[in-house]
Formats: sequence, C-alpha cells, structure tokens
Amino acid sequence: MAKRLPNILLGAGTLVHRDGRLLVVKRAQAPNRGLWAFPGGKVEEGETPMQAAVRETREEVGLDVEIEGVFDVVTYMPSELGKGKRRQVVLVDYLAKPSGGRVRLNGESTDYRWVVPEELLRLNTTPQMRACAMKFASLGRE
Repeated sequence: MAKRLPNILLGAGTLVHRDGRLLVVKRAQAPNRGLWAFPGGKVEEGETPMQAAVRETREEVGLDVEIEGVFDVVTYMPSELGKGKRRQVVLVDYLAKPSGGRVRLNGESTDYRWVVPEELLRLNTTPQMRACAMKFASLGRE
C-alpha cells in the first residue's frame, strides 16, 4: 500500500523594510485572523515563490517591491487550514524594499504598521514572525 503524502501548501511573503522598520498587517481572515503578519500568501500554479511574494505584496498592501533575496524558509502546521485536516505550510520569506506605490489595504487586513523589530514582541503575532523579526534586527539593516 502506497504511503499517503502530506498535504503541503507553499506560501511566500515579504519582510518589507524602510528606515529600519518592517511593514506588518493585521489579518482579517483565517489563517491567523486578528494576528499581525507580514504580507504574503499562497504560491499559485505556474509562478515562483518570488513572483508570488511580489504579487501578494502588491495585492495586499498596494506596494511594488524590489526583492533583495531569500530571508528565511519556515515550516509549520497550522490547525486552521484544511477544515479539520492538518496541513503543512512551507513559507519562503523574502527581504524587500518598497519601490513604488503607497500602502492601501485590500480587505485581507484590517490595519498596518511600520514597526521596529522589537515592537513585534508586544504585538499578537505567530512565533515564526517574531523569530524573523529578531533575525532582521540582528542584521542591523536600514
């Protein structure tokens, strides 16, 4: 009998930074409704994770971004996805700088902030996001 493969979702996000601050959005929808997060979402068929990160950032917050490189790859198992089935999520996060547009939310988020990484420790976020913010802080980036 063949072993059933896990249900894996591939996502991509951006750590958009400006003047030492990161852009975060408060999610209006599951998964992670009500939590602060970086812009991002599912990679669609036929696109690369980098293309998805650029597209999702433009769709969610109205910004065009210049990708600087892969920042981190995280894997987690959110219980909210899959309607009772556990799914594994692999998320590729990219470091990015704004290159055009202005922040305007599309309804997937209820609020946004530009925060220094240490501020994320006081916000309601996922543990993965806090780890990314602290890694960003250790780089000493502007």
